[in-house]
This record gives sequence, C-alpha cells and structure tokens, in this order.
Amino acid sequence: MSRAIPLIALRTFVEVCKVGSMKRAADHLCVSPAAISQQIKGLEDQIGKRLFERDAKGIQLTASGRSLFDELSDTFDVIEKAWSGAALKQPRQTRLVIGTTSTIASSWLIPALSDFKERCPTIEISIQICNGLSDLKHGHVDISIQREMASSPDNHATRLWSSYLIPVCSPNLLTKQRTIESPQDCLTYPLLQDTERNYWKVWMNAFGVGNRKMIQGSSYGDESLLISAACAGQGIALVNNVFASEALQSKRLVQVTNATSELKFDYFVYCAKERREEWAIVEFMKWAVQQAGKSEGKRVTAMHAA
Repeated sequence: MSRAIPLIALRTFVEVCKVGSMKRAADHLCVSPAAISQQIKGLEDQIGKRLFERDAKGIQLTASGRSLFDELSDTFDVIEKAWSGAALKQPRQTRLVIGTTSTIASSWLIPALSDFKERCPTIEISIQICNGLSDLKHGHVDISIQREMASSPDNHATRLWSSYLIPVCSPNLLTKQRTIESPQDCLTYPLLQDTERNYWKVWMNAFGVGNRKMIQGSSYGDESLLISAACAGQGIALVNNVFASEALQSKRLVQVTNATSELKFDYFVYCAKERREEWAIVEFMKWAVQQAGKSEGKRVTAMHAA
C-alpha cells in the first residue's frame, strides 16, 4: 500500500523555497512560523534527509532539498494555475440579507431587483424591514439601505441619491374651484401627515406659512402608505420625490406645485468595513449605485417632459 502524500507539508516546503524564509512563508500561508518549522521537520523525518541548512544568513537548500524543489515547483505552479482558473468561474450560490425600510423596499428596491437577478443570478436576495441602521458587523443583515444617519466607524457607506419633498395628490382630487398656485393653497385641501406631523410644518415654514391646519389630517406611519393614501384621493401628501417617481410617471399622482424647499435627504447603502471586499457585497453595492443613477436620469427626463 502506498503512503499518503503529505501535500500540506510539500506545499509549505515549496513556499519556503520560493520566498527564502520560514517567517515570510508563514505570512504568505497565514500560519505561525512554528507551524512552518513543524511541517518542514515532519517532511525531513519522512524523507530521512535534511532539506535545509541553517546558518547566520538564514536557511539554505541542501542538495536533497534542491532536487526535491526542482521536482515539485512546476507541479505546484500547475495546481495554482488550475485553481485560479476555477476560482474565476461562476461563484457558487450565496445569499445577501438587505435591511431597509418598507418604503425603500416597495418603491425603489423591489421594482429594480429583476435587473440585479439577471446580472447576478447566483446571489439570492432576502429583504428584511428595518427602520434603522442594523448591526452590520455582528448582526444578521449584510447590507443596509437607509436615509443618512450616524453610523458606526465599523461601517462603510456609499451615497445613492439625494431627494426632497414634493406635494402630490390624485388628479381626481383637484378641482377648478380650488386651484393651487402657491404652497399656502394646499391648505384648502385635506393634508396627509407623516407620523410625527412634521413634513408639512417644516415645508410650509420654509415658505413663510404658519397655520394650524398644516399639522391636521390623517397620519401614516410609512411613506409608502402616504403615497397609497394620496393615490386613493384622500388628500395631498408631502412625499420623497424618489419614492413618488413611479406613481407620477403612471399619472396616478400629480405634483400640485413646483415649489420646493431646501430640505433634502441623502440616502446611503451601508456594509461592514471588514466585509466590503466580499464579492457578493461588492456586486450588490456597485449595482445599487448604478441603479440609483438610472433612477435619477428617469426622474430628470420625466420632469422635463412635464
């Protein structure tokens, strides 16, 4: 019966020969110098010959060591070349968990996911609804898409888009008797509020309007619900222009005035810094930035068309 081939020890021996140092070989192979020394000693014991001579300059190959290296070096080069080629082929199936708000998921991410799946068919996406930035280093979420917020120094952030609030409603709600020519004219219609009843107040104040009506009306805990309520003709909603884009293009909503305030929101895609080079995370973040750029282009085109 043939003896088992000590592949790990032989690979270690070849690496030591190539770099000329057990310490450097340990760094390349991500092990300790002691582990390298142990592998070499075990190989010498099996062969029954010394492979290296130690002197003040370090280590030098013996005649037996040189002969063995000459036999092995080309073989391991072939193995490394074959492995590199295999590693460049289609990566295996993997899963990414994306944490984001229900509004971002329903208004931006989900409608665009078919493009990502076509581009990266081996990456399976799982969407988790999170209203804040998840623990990307220790938690179960791999990537988070959120409005700009204070982030851990352990996170890496890339900006996706900037947006602002626009007043929208169903075209069926508007009447000729109550035209909207200024922000204050919005008060003649029911106002749909965010949970904190803050959007209308901040937006109206930017135009010098102060009125108790601007904090009255039904409130909704999520911006996607605000958009749905506006589409249903329940009133005028102040919503993020990015999230209202599809409903505006399909004419389910109209922008009642072109007046805009300086209140803007930046949205980012986040991942843990230590994982930013993982291929699946790299692919998703690159796609997200490109998709955000496409969305911006569509909004500009729609604005000029209007």
